[in-house]
Amino acid sequence: MRGILVDDFVRVYAEPSNQTLSLTSLKKGDEVELGKVTRKKKEVWVEITLDSGQAGFISGDTKIFVIKKVQFFSDNIETHEEPSQESAVLKTYPKKTIVKAVGYESDEGKGWVKIIDAEGITGYVKGEAKIRVYQEATKANGKKQMFTGGMFSVLAAAFYFFTLNNGENAGNMSILIVAVFAFGLMQIVQGYLEYNKAKKKENEPNQR
Repeated sequence: MRGILVDDFVRVYAEPSNQTLSLTSLKKGDEVELGKVTRKKKEVWVEITLDSGQAGFISGDTKIFVIKKVQFFSDNIETHEEPSQESAVLKTYPKKTIVKAVGYESDEGKGWVKIIDAEGITGYVKGEAKIRVYQEATKANGKKQMFTGGMFSVLAAAFYFFTLNNGENAGNMSILIVAVFAFGLMQIVQGYLEYNKAKKKENEPNQR
């Protein structure tokens, strides 16, 4: 998980203590790899890895914006050159465009999300724009969805046979049974598609 420094100045220490050697300092906008969080003598420290590969620790009080992929959920979202309505519009994006959110700033009480698109264009979109965190397809999540779908499908089948064995009219519960089974089937299909998508993406580097 990567993050961008929001504070103007941050010291990086060799150990989780400000009494140890200061390895270097970071400034606002610097990007680092975030590691585990450590508690020592009631102080919180975050392990980081610099682009050079050097590891160190920064104070848990440091303001960090966690970089994440986001997706636009409305058409014609404008990206401005600066976090201001009066600044130039760099580009207009259609619905479902995926970009990287790398920061958040305020101007006159209004929030702006700093983004970088697939072409490397950096700009700002209004914080009120319809944006959601984009969930990357993973094999683990695909398996989880398929397992959940299988459980619901089995539950629907078991409930159906239970009503038959007890001499009850299954027709009275048919809508519920069909709904549960349909939900389970949908989860299985979605999980299968996500699993294959993640597997295909995983194999792409090997095919180049």
